[in-house]
Amino acid sequence: MSPCLNSNDLVLAKYSLKLFRNDLICFNLPSNPKKLYVKRIIGLPSEFIEFTDSDIIINGNKFISHDIDSKKLSASKWYNNESELFVLGDNYIDSYDSKNFGPINIDWIKYKIILKLWPLGKLNSL
Repeated sequence: MSPCLNSNDLVLAKYSLKLFRNDLICFNLPSNPKKLYVKRIIGLPSEFIEFTDSDIIINGNKFISHDIDSKKLSASKWYNNESELFVLGDNYIDSYDSKNFGPINIDWIKYKIILKLWPLGKLNSL
């Protein structure tokens, strides 16, 4: 997953609970409610996520290869209940995301990012 957003990019976002794998979302963690996180959904409700030495496995199927140091993982296996999502930052090797704090609750989501507006030369849908 290559980063698609940078600091100071302007995006169009809307509140939506029509969520799919690879959607970018904004959310707050209860432990830090003033900070807004932007992450990509990789695990949907009722899915099993596993980090092997070289791959991320979702429900027994390879999703993507990775180079994450296993010492940075809070666990190697997670199960999302019916109201949880597993999210990763596009810079997932160094990102603070579900591999560190576990799945997020759907109720924590503020917005779904729809479109990158600025810089103008890089206008694209996400």
